[in-house]
Amino acid sequence: MKILHTADWHLGKRLYKHELREDHVQFLDWLAETIESRDIDVLLISGDVFDTTNPNDGSMQLYYQFLTRMLPLEKKIIITGGNHDSPSKLNAPRQLLRHLNMHVVGCTTGDCTEEVIRLATGSTDLLVAAVPYLRDSDLRQSISGQTYEDRIEAVRMGIRNHYERIVDHCQAEYRDAPVLAMGHLYVNGAAISPESEREIHAVGGQAAFSSEHFPPGFDYVALGHIHVPQRIGAVDTVRYSGSPIPLSFGERDNRHQVLELTFENGKIKTVEAVPVPRFRSLRQVAGTLEAVRETLETLEQNEELTTLVEILVEEENESLVVRQQFEKLQRDYVNAPFQIAKSRLMFRNKLKGLDSLYVADTNLQDLSYLDVFNRRLDASLVEGAERTALVDVYKELYRLVTEQAAHPIQLHENPTNTLS
Repeated sequence: MKILHTADWHLGKRLYKHELREDHVQFLDWLAETIESRDIDVLLISGDVFDTTNPNDGSMQLYYQFLTRMLPLEKKIIITGGNHDSPSKLNAPRQLLRHLNMHVVGCTTGDCTEEVIRLATGSTDLLVAAVPYLRDSDLRQSISGQTYEDRIEAVRMGIRNHYERIVDHCQAEYRDAPVLAMGHLYVNGAAISPESEREIHAVGGQAAFSSEHFPPGFDYVALGHIHVPQRIGAVDTVRYSGSPIPLSFGERDNRHQVLELTFENGKIKTVEAVPVPRFRSLRQVAGTLEAVRETLETLEQNEELTTLVEILVEEENESLVVRQQFEKLQRDYVNAPFQIAKSRLMFRNKLKGLDSLYVADTNLQDLSYLDVFNRRLDASLVEGAERTALVDVYKELYRLVTEQAAHPIQLHENPTNTLS
């Protein structure tokens, strides 16, 4: 049996003002061809199919076009919800898709046995624990007087208990079958991309979870949520596949890939990284105004890929002349063989009294919700324990609001979860 592990598609993602739809079209075409050419039996998508909980029509169209393309190939597909996904939107067609060998678990119902899917291909029997993103509300009850550390510990134990119940169920019902787990969470020690995942530590308490907390009994753990492909811990079988395309300039040098697993005689024989071709070239050009202009002059058009450039100009002192030259720089390259996706002018010596770097022409869309809150605290000169407490409370409020926005509609279906 051959299994392909992927995650974090983020259909509908924009890179500043630039749509990434064409990148996703080419990736999904490549993925379909790869599944067919490599004779893959099962496709796993470990969360964040979409970039927002309310994906636009174009994103939904790409999703269903890909699933439709898979039908003639008669492959098995298992999709779990991520923190960016709307559980209700993913779950809406699940009963129909189940009859097409496509199993969707948008959220947990509390009964973790419903997430166990049995795959039967000839003489091969494999169990997949299709665990979606586990929200704090799925794992713990709010108790008055709990500290932030208490809440983190409760979430960590809730995740572990969830996986332990699955292992116990699998060992009781299918004693000798290998078990593959899916998950969408941050595991301690994972290397993250600086831009796309700057809020990972803030949303939920899952940063407290370690690879050692996965209970024994899983032959492989197919993770999503982190966009950098990597192994976790001391073993070779707990992995993030990473995002298949660069979703920020911080991911421009990532090794974008999917992972192919081969099972033989109930054991993993190989885990192979299959590189995803590049569909767009991303460049970051940083330095003084003069240095940036010199670098831009040397950039040539990529005949095969569209090139997006992020320009970061940093000067020592603020002046009107520098601002005018910066604006002229952007005008000079309007018709260049590359596209400027973002340009930013920064000054080391600020004219405003904040301790942080003063950035000219900062757009709100460039800032995370924590960036905005921290700037407010800077302006109010809030420091020390008071600042830490306020940030913790703000994170908790943000989590409650975002989880309420993505509150799932529970859909009940036949409890038989066998795909054959």
